[in-house]
Amino acid sequence: MTNYLVPIDLAEEEFSEKVVGTAVQMATGVEDAQIYLMTVIPGIPAGIDVRYAVRGEMHGSADYPLQEWKEEMSKRLGGFAAEHVPQSMRAGTVVRNGTVYREIVEVAKDLDIGQIVMGAHSPTLADFLLGPNSARVARHAGCTVTVVREK
Repeated sequence: MTNYLVPIDLAEEEFSEKVVGTAVQMATGVEDAQIYLMTVIPGIPAGIDVRYAVRGEMHGSADYPLQEWKEEMSKRLGGFAAEHVPQSMRAGTVVRNGTVYREIVEVAKDLDIGQIVMGAHSPTLADFLLGPNSARVARHAGCTVTVVREK
């Protein structure tokens, strides 16, 4: 059995469809393959005003209702899995909060993942200085990592 972990950003649905599609292709024909779709709600560093730190799907808030966000993301992720992972394949979902690459690496260990399939955007100058999540996951994961490019 091979477990696949597919971290996606639900705010980028079209690109996420491409990444999940790649994982489904890789898992097709693999006996007892299971695909786990994952999303990470980024952690907010101490000292940052939550209204400015939380963007996009979170709409900013002064009270940071993390549990509500996790429940909402779990529902959305489950719907996305039902729509994009064939019923013949087992699918699971994982929603975490924290540093994106650390959470991905930790979940990969916890779920005995054999393959991570994740997307990567075209690098910017900041990515070369700081390192994008896909590069950090590839360096730290204890399994194979496949990176799907945006274009």
